[in-house]
Parts: sequence; structure tokens; C-alpha cells
Amino acid sequence: MKVADRGTGGLALLLAELTGATALIALHSTGDANFDVEHPLKVRLAELRPALVIDLHGMRRRPGSDVDLGAGDGLVPDAFVSALRASSQVLVTVNEVFDAMRPTTVTAFSQDLGIRAVQAEIGAHLRPPMGESADLGRLALLIAGAINASEALVPEAAVPGAVQISRPATAVRIPSGVPSVVVPPDLLPGTTGPIPVSVAVDGATVHAWAWASSTPGMPEAVQVLPPGHFGLTRRLTASLETSSGGQDAVRPVTVTFPGTAQLKPLAALVDDLPAGDEVQVSPDEFPGPPRRYLLVRGGVTAWVTAVPRAHVRPGTVRAGYQLRLLTETEGADEAGDFTLVAAGSVRSASRRALSAWGQVRAAWRLLHLGLDQATEVVLRFLFRAPTAAVRVIQAHPGDDGQAIVALHPAVFDRIGLEPGQQVLVRWGPNEVVAVAVEDHDPPSVGAPPEGARKVQRVNRLTPDLPDGVAPHVVARLSSSLRLALDAPVATVVSVRRRMRPILVGNLYTLVIPLASLVLAGAALEDPNWWLINAGTLAMSVFALAKLRIPRPRAEMRVDREWQETLAGDGEPSAKMSP
Repeated sequence: MKVADRGTGGLALLLAELTGATALIALHSTGDANFDVEHPLKVRLAELRPALVIDLHGMRRRPGSDVDLGAGDGLVPDAFVSALRASSQVLVTVNEVFDAMRPTTVTAFSQDLGIRAVQAEIGAHLRPPMGESADLGRLALLIAGAINASEALVPEAAVPGAVQISRPATAVRIPSGVPSVVVPPDLLPGTTGPIPVSVAVDGATVHAWAWASSTPGMPEAVQVLPPGHFGLTRRLTASLETSSGGQDAVRPVTVTFPGTAQLKPLAALVDDLPAGDEVQVSPDEFPGPPRRYLLVRGGVTAWVTAVPRAHVRPGTVRAGYQLRLLTETEGADEAGDFTLVAAGSVRSASRRALSAWGQVRAAWRLLHLGLDQATEVVLRFLFRAPTAAVRVIQAHPGDDGQAIVALHPAVFDRIGLEPGQQVLVRWGPNEVVAVAVEDHDPPSVGAPPEGARKVQRVNRLTPDLPDGVAPHVVARLSSSLRLALDAPVATVVSVRRRMRPILVGNLYTLVIPLASLVLAGAALEDPNWWLINAGTLAMSVFALAKLRIPRPRAEMRVDREWQETLAGDGEPSAKMSP
């Protein structure tokens, strides 16, 4: 039984009365709507289909946040968030306590349905157990005002909402190892794909990748689709259970296309460099807090965080050199646009009723996953685990059926890893465990050998690397891992070491020396156990210290006198700035 978040139900009723909105409250229901895949609150929410969802929760009192907003990984009511953050009455943070990115949250569930949603965690001091509270009254009026003014407060983001298009479909053969749909080029303005879409027929909905029929490498048989038709691959038709494949026509399908925005990439400013997975956008086009988007460029995909910056003009995007290089392809136009995709609005998950034993197994898997992630967070805090962004290409023969990622030898020192150890490979919200091995044949040219291209077949839609790309930013990822990540072949992933097995391995090497120390102390007639324990602790600390990756010194020494001399500001002073 989930313990209720005190006061959130009454607050929902009060907000509904103040604004005329709908209040949806779980009453005496087992489980947790924010954790369980199936829950009555989610069923009713899907039936209501509101314009936006504000999921009220309670958290303990925190000194740095009165209300924390979890933006999830999809559409967010930006105007509501901006109105709440602009208030001086409460301290509002975003994604600092709970980011609501777990797929089972009510926010993620709503965003999957194409609804703008945000999770609001409210401090305990604003939810009094009894009596009246001036703070609670101010909070209720503040949230109600943000709801009422959300539509007219700020303009909508440059990325529009999802669009549903229904058409007949034909089963086609295209070289793609993931479920794919071929669409006319006019449905993918500014890009040839791949774009994540949802494909639905007769109540069944699956995730797929949309390609334009004009994509380079597309077979001639599907370069011209029948008028008003989609093309579905065999894997997609099998997932929908509507056709046995071949050239037979399948029933009409509905494809939900996410909102997209085409932006011209510009170099980043030296005094405001974005992080490796960030791009800087215009606040006029992308108001509100930073949000996650899928970036598509020339057939290459990468997950990025769009951060509004005042120095970015509309229609452009500032990206770091690494991201622009990793998304470059051979023969691509230098001015090729970035396409930002609101991919969170079309994500689909398989939701089916589970038996009692299935629910127990699902709960155990979630518990095990949560404990593993919590352990990794603690160990990364203690020992650090830097990430490396790499461009994915086809794995070596023999590696496709194994959880293997082949990295350039130079990457291992950068992320504190040794060959044969485990890494975490992350693509957007998905993460898998793999074994890192040295790439015995790093790519030296943009295109694979012609013989390999003929044998691969499945990767004919994959764009080639640009000539001269540094081999240390390229990784070979097995097809089984790409399938687990639900990622296309040409994409950018982040790699970092997995701390738990590395820590266990180092602790294993301490067994013999520590056991020897303890046995030697036990053999003495009058051992000094305090000294032995101190020695044991010192040996453990020194043995594990090598796992910690030190941060370089952040401070720098700048000679302001030299700068003033070059600038011609007159006689240099005798004082040197630190």
C-alpha cells in the first residue's frame, strides 16, 4: 500500500475549484500510479486526454527548494513552468530533486500520450497536516494563476506538437534491422530521417523509425510509393500482427509524427561553450527550462539538451565542435541543418495486463534496477566516471550477437577503464551494460570497404563517416546492443565505466593481504587490534584510491599586466593578478 502524499488530494480539489480544471485523485487504491505500469489513475487519465497534466506529489522539506518540477523527457507546459519559476513567493527548482524521467511516472505516461505534463514535488512545510496556512494559500493561488495564464504568458516552443496521419500501407523490403516506415518526402520536411514515430492499427501501437522514400541507399522498388501510401517493413508488420510480409497490402495505419524544427548550426562562443550533449537555442523560439530533444542530421541521430541563450538568434542553433563533427557525414552539405525532434511525444510502450506472478517479477526487476542505479550513483560520486561521446558504426564480424563495444585505445585512459571491463552505454533514456574491448581495426576512411557494404546489406541506409574523422570518437556497437537501446545504426551514444564490478574486482585483490594481516595478528599472544584495524583501513584506502579519477585544477594564473600591454592601455602596473 502506497502511503499518501499528505495534502495533495485536497490541493488538487482546491485548484480545480479555483481554475475550473479537472482533479483526478487516487482513492484507496493499491500500488503507486507513479511506479506501477498499470494503475486505475492512468486508465482514467488516458480517457480524459486533458490539455496538460500537473502531477502533484509531496517531498520532505528541503532548504534549496520549496517546489521541484520534474520535466520528464517529453512535452512540458513551458508557460506554466515559466510562470511558477518567475514568482518570488516560493523557491522553484527544475529537475533537481525528481526529474520524472522514469517511464512509469504519471508525467512520462502523459507525455507518451502527447500531453504536456510536469511533476510538482511540494515541500512538507507547504502541506500542513491540520488548520489553515498562509503559505499553503499563497501556493494554491500561485499555481492557479500559473494554470490560468499558461496559454497566454509566453509563446509556444518552435517545435510544434505531434501530427497524426492515416493512410493505407504496403509491406516493403528495405535494408533496416529495426521497425521502419517509408513515407513521402513531404511528410519529413528538412530531413530524410530517421524520425521516431508511433504506428497504430486496430488498437495496436508500436514504435518505429520513419525514412523518406528519397533517402540515399533506399531500394529503387520503394523510392516511389503508391499515391497516398506508407511503406512498412516486415519487422514492423510482424510487430503490428497485421500482415505476413511480402508485397501484400495491409490495413490502413495511423502514423503519429512528432513536432520538428529545422535550425542552422553555428559554432559555439568561446566564453559560453555548451556541454558535450547540449545545444544552445533562441529563448524566443524555445522558452522555458532546458529540454531534451532528438537531433537528426543527415541520417545521424543524437540526444541533446536544448538550452536557451540570449545570444542565439531565431532559426539557428549553437553546438560544440564535437557534436558537429559526430553528426557530420561524407559528402554532406556544410550548411546542413539540425532537426530537433520532440521525440517524447511519440514514445510508445507495451502495456498489457500482468498476472500476479508477472507483477511480482516486474516489481523485482524494477527493485533490482533501482538498487543498481542507486549504487552506481553513489560510486560515481565517490570515484567519478567521466563520459565519452562516440559515433556508432557497424561492429566487427563475430561481435553482433554479444554485448560488446569496441573503443579506440585512447578512450580507455580518458574514462578510467581497462580493456575487458564493463561500461554503461547510454542513448537518450535507455542504458545498457556492455564489455569494452580495444578496436583492433579503427576506421581510417569514411566509407567501409565495398565488399563489406555488399555483405552487410542491412546497413545500406547508414551514412558514411566523414573522411579524416578522428578514430577515437568512433565506436563499434553490436547489433544486439543497438536493439536493446532501440537506436538506429548511425547515432551518437555516451560511454562511461560501470563502477560496481570495477570496485568488486579491486576489493577481491585485497582479500589475501588483508587476510594475511588479520591471521598474523591473531597469531600474536597479545595483538594490538587497534593498530591492525588501522593498518587494514589504510591498506583498503590506498588500494581503492587508484580508482578515483582526480579533477584537474580549475584555477588558472592570468597575467593581466601582459594583457594590458597588448591592449595598449598605457604603462603596465607592477601588480600581477592571480
